[in-house]
Order: sequence, then C-alpha cells, then structure tokens
Amino acid sequence: MTWLIEAVAALSGAYALALGRDDGFEHFNLTAEGFWRSFAAIIVIAPLYVYTDRVDALYPAQGAPADFSPALSLLTLALEWIAWPIAVALLTFRTRFSALYARYITVYNWTSIPVFVVMVIPLVALDLGLISVKTAVSAGVVLLMVALWYRWQIARLALEAPALVAVGLVGGDVVLSLAIGRLLNG
Repeated sequence: MTWLIEAVAALSGAYALALGRDDGFEHFNLTAEGFWRSFAAIIVIAPLYVYTDRVDALYPAQGAPADFSPALSLLTLALEWIAWPIAVALLTFRTRFSALYARYITVYNWTSIPVFVVMVIPLVALDLGLISVKTAVSAGVVLLMVALWYRWQIARLALEAPALVAVGLVGGDVVLSLAIGRLLNG
C-alpha cells in the first residue's frame, strides 16, 4: 500500500470515527509498519502549521504584528509531534491501555490532518480579507472546541478509555503543546 493510498484510507476512517463509528478503525493500517508510517502525516500538517503561525503573527488579536520564523514553527511542530507519543507511552505504560497505544497514536497522527485543515479555515478567510480578526478568533474558538471534542472521541474510541481518561489525555495534549510553544517561543 502506498503512502497516499494509506493516507486517503485513514482520512476515510477519520470521518467514520468523527461520527462515533468503531468501523472507522478498519480504514487505518494498524500494523507496526502502519504505526511508523502514520508519522508521515506531518508532511501534510507542516505547511498548515507554518501557515497558521504566520497568520497568527500577522494578525494578532491584540497589539502589533509579531515576529515569525518558519524554522521555529517547524521546530515547535517537530517537538510536539515527537513529545506526545512519548508522553502517551509513559502515561499508558503498564496499564490496560498500553495494548492499544499503537492504535491510538496511529489514529491520532492521521486524524491530525483533518483537525489542522478545519482549524486553518478561519485563518485563510482572515488572510484573504474576508473576515475580521475578531470573527476569525471567534470562529477559531468554536473550531477549537470541535477539535478538542474530536480528540476526546479519538482517545475514547482508540484506547477504549472511559470518558474521564479521554478528557485527561486531551488536556495533557493541550498542556504539552502549550508548554513546548512557550519554551520555544517565549
């Protein structure tokens, strides 16, 4: 299976999981090879991540435009992309969730693509002058809530975890991302 075919299948699975359907897992390559190949989703995510940082720097919610560094943006993404699987491995080690770790990370990685695509929509509209900063921020908050719910759904289904455990994972993901961003960007 080529990477592109695997990515398209995974996106189909991502949609099914968003609808709460367990059959979405059938679309993912859940082998050891599929686990490692899922990290290649960063190829699609990286330009979206850099674009998001550029737009955020150009159109801050308050104050003057900020400095923007594509290299720093890519470094931040790379650290987040590596740190979260390590954190989850540590959190699930010797728990009943450890058996489903690879499935969770594989699905998490592939579902990052639709999460980023959706999150970039108001920024594109802002960048094109179609909406104001205030509208983009409002839309971004709404889409962030949807993305967090989706991440919760993925954690719950992929790890077969109780709702509260899934909430903890989503919160941990957010905290880790914020900490890495703060560490690198000041």
